[in-house]
Amino acid sequence: MSLRQLQMFNDTGGVAVNFDVRRAREPEITLVGSQSEALSLWETRSSSGFITHPKFNADLVTIRFVTSGSIVYRHRVGDIVGSPTHATLVGFEDLREVEASGAFGAISATLRTADLATAHAALTGGDPLVLPRLAPVAEIAGPGMRALLCTVSEVRRQVQEAPRSGDFLVPLIQEIMAYQLLSVWPRQTPASVAVGREGPSRSLQTALDFIMANLGVPLMLADIAAAAGISVRSLQDRFRRDLGQTPVQFIIDQRLEHAHRDLLSPGNDALSVAAIARRWGFAHLSDFGQRYRKRYGCTPSATRHESGRTL
Repeated sequence: MSLRQLQMFNDTGGVAVNFDVRRAREPEITLVGSQSEALSLWETRSSSGFITHPKFNADLVTIRFVTSGSIVYRHRVGDIVGSPTHATLVGFEDLREVEASGAFGAISATLRTADLATAHAALTGGDPLVLPRLAPVAEIAGPGMRALLCTVSEVRRQVQEAPRSGDFLVPLIQEIMAYQLLSVWPRQTPASVAVGREGPSRSLQTALDFIMANLGVPLMLADIAAAAGISVRSLQDRFRRDLGQTPVQFIIDQRLEHAHRDLLSPGNDALSVAAIARRWGFAHLSDFGQRYRKRYGCTPSATRHESGRTL
């Protein structure tokens, strides 16, 4: 694109960002993809690199798999970096600008936050208006993330090659992609739950640190509250206010996430599913299995099988 073409694209492109024309020099940018209200899929290639700014605070999230170069999202509270080894999942809230390096390439998909929340509720039986705090960056090394990359790449290609049939498939594709993303994308760790906020209070951070240090043993709310120097009632209120969930929900989510990682890790081949469940505080295998299936959409044994290992 020339600078004039880039400005014309800003004016007529119908996307939620503007390319920074003032800082662009001999721009070379190729965008190939499709767009709908529920789902956008596209491939980006740029030898020159580019900078974009959000047009508005859209209720959208973008999954981006970088194939070459790197990309930096500059937020009010810090930078998020995507690379060929780390995918990104970034919304528009508090986003100031995005800068792609030279020799940049990426495959991306944008979904509505509300659709992800609905999919999460269908998987877990939770509140359809609440979306768990997903990490902004995820390693692509695991089989689940590689499968998500293959899905985004293949769907983008097929919709581009058959746009008419794509119109009928988009709602189904969007739903399947949302389920897959929620099943494999990591949640934010306690150290990062305050992205876009002023940060957790000292007492809440102390409670989080205590929970994570004792995640594999029985935890009582009274013990957590005592470690944080507050009452149980205050502990519950601060979790709901700052994290959007109860302390018990947070503990279960963290235990499930750690168990999920262990099931995918080759270093745990010698451990049974029951041993991994006990390691992270699940006393009853049946309870663990039911909660795991709600969270990840499959059994613990299926996760281990999909990772290419036997029980």
